Amino acid sequence: MIRNLCRSLRGAGICAMAVVIMAGSFARPGAAADKTPPVPFEKLYAAERGDGKYLRFNAFSGEIPGKRIKALLRSGQVIGDRILLAEDVAVYFPDGYIVQSQVRFGKYIPRPGLIAGAVAKRDHLIENPRYALVGQFDQILGKECARTEYANGFAALRIKSDGVMSLVMETSGLYDPLVDEATTTYTVTSAVQPDFIGNQGLVPDLMKMCGRG
Repeated sequence: MIRNLCRSLRGAGICAMAVVIMAGSFARPGAAADKTPPVPFEKLYAAERGDGKYLRFNAFSGEIPGKRIKALLRSGQVIGDRILLAEDVAVYFPDGYIVQSQVRFGKYIPRPGLIAGAVAKRDHLIENPRYALVGQFDQILGKECARTEYANGFAALRIKSDGVMSLVMETSGLYDPLVDEATTTYTVTSAVQPDFIGNQGLVPDLMKMCGRG
């Protein structure tokens, strides 16, 4: 139904707004957003904006302000249950309430106005001002309790006292060949329930290492 509505509307912004409103109408009844933990980094971004408003896990997707929606993202064959926020944080709400967030921190990012596919030389890049948040992971995401080698990098699990767990994948920087520098990119996937973190071949083992399995 959402996909058909999107076809009937012109403009991604209008479609995104419709998706969020409709998803909110299907949200789980009684989801107490004021009693659930905030999505990681949301309080910092709210302070940057100066509005004091931030998202929480299990909050109705219909509560996401339309002005914060940057793009619709595809989740498998479905469009409309995952969106990219203005701060480049993706939030996932398969049943109308937020269950997962994901954000990537690379040391370098494309200059404003350029997409990743258009980057061809060092001058196309700037240092990511939010990369400094990596140094605050202990405070924002909780202490690391498990780490293992994974693929061509590392995977670590952090669990905060409020129940939010974050899988942090560390890989080589996408633009290392252009900057002639070895950097690390951190992809942070967070959820309250481990099933929503994904990578079920890895997360259970990390949880056991953390004493939560």
